[in-house]
Amino acid sequence: MSFPLGPFPMSERLRFRLPSASDAEFYLNLMNEPDYILFISDAGIRTTDQAVQYIKGKSLARFAAHGVGLWLVELKETGEPIGVCGLVVRNELKYPDLGFAFREGFRGQGFGREAGQAVLDFSQKDLKLRTLCAITHPENTRSANLLLKIGFEADGQRHLSEIGETSDYYVWKLRYVESGLG
Repeated sequence: MSFPLGPFPMSERLRFRLPSASDAEFYLNLMNEPDYILFISDAGIRTTDQAVQYIKGKSLARFAAHGVGLWLVELKETGEPIGVCGLVVRNELKYPDLGFAFREGFRGQGFGREAGQAVLDFSQKDLKLRTLCAITHPENTRSANLLLKIGFEADGQRHLSEIGETSDYYVWKLRYVESGLG
């Protein structure tokens, strides 16, 4: 599964862009927050050099292979990076996986919902996707609630050998509303 690289999702307050080596400090901080380690993974990134290698070897490699990945999300007003959000193509999943993570100081302000909705809109309009999935750690109720708010439905659990864990599984399907029935 591969998509053209660009354009990127957009929203009212947020700008999406490809990560670069200059974002290493942001990635180092994000990926060492307790909730990131607990609910997503501990990638073992403890230095900016390791963060640069992650950006090049994992984040940008996903874009190179599939045309999508986790875009860096920054505030339009200031250009400050606040999180990552996008689509991850996984061999074990039938559909692209909506993924997101935001720095602790930017949670609870609607940024995750805005970013997730922007990626859904982009996926539907630009990538012509009709179905997406998402996975969450079973104890990550905040992410689960966000997924439900933007139209995903719970669909059991999946064990992914890629991450070595069982995750809650969600599906989003494009719904058409026929005139007179909506």
